[in-house]
Amino acid sequence: MAERTLFYWSKMYTQQLESGLDYTHLKKCITINIVDFDVTPLKKLSSVYHIFEDETKFKLTDVLEIHFLELKKLYNPEVPKDEDDPLVMWMEFIDGKREVIDVLSKKNEDINYAYDLLKIISKDKKARMEYEARMAAIRDEMTRLHVAEKKGIEIGMQKGKIEVAENLINLGLDINTIIKATGLTEEEEKE
Repeated sequence: MAERTLFYWSKMYTQQLESGLDYTHLKKCITINIVDFDVTPLKKLSSVYHIFEDETKFKLTDVLEIHFLELKKLYNPEVPKDEDDPLVMWMEFIDGKREVIDVLSKKNEDINYAYDLLKIISKDKKARMEYEARMAAIRDEMTRLHVAEKKGIEIGMQKGKIEVAENLINLGLDINTIIKATGLTEEEEKE
């Protein structure tokens, strides 16, 4: 499992780098493995791995992060677990025992929301389609707001450049210096 995880992590990591880009374009990749078997001999439900120097434990980089959530250990009495830990709750939710999910949905607002969604999408085809249409409408509205916000920022930045240009004109600077300072075009500056 470790080798398989590293293989898929490395593909995810290296595929970010398109031809001609340098290493600064690489972003952190997190792999989360949710398994129903024991992966590690550790007496822990979840394990997180990074790249550390052996002796000093200095973390070489934060671009690699691998998680193992071992569902089978939920029922091992030797493995300590905090019933109020959100991660434990989510693991129990993922494990899917109906009576446990009912209790969890009352204890955790996010799990209750996820459980409600699960009930919706597991119903008939019409209910699923209605849910998907509603989610598409929400995403469309969020996109419209994002585009409007971006356009507003661009307009604001342009107005700011014009104000700076006006101040520099009042100080008597020449047009070429003002163009360099503001990033405006010569046409915009004359206007």
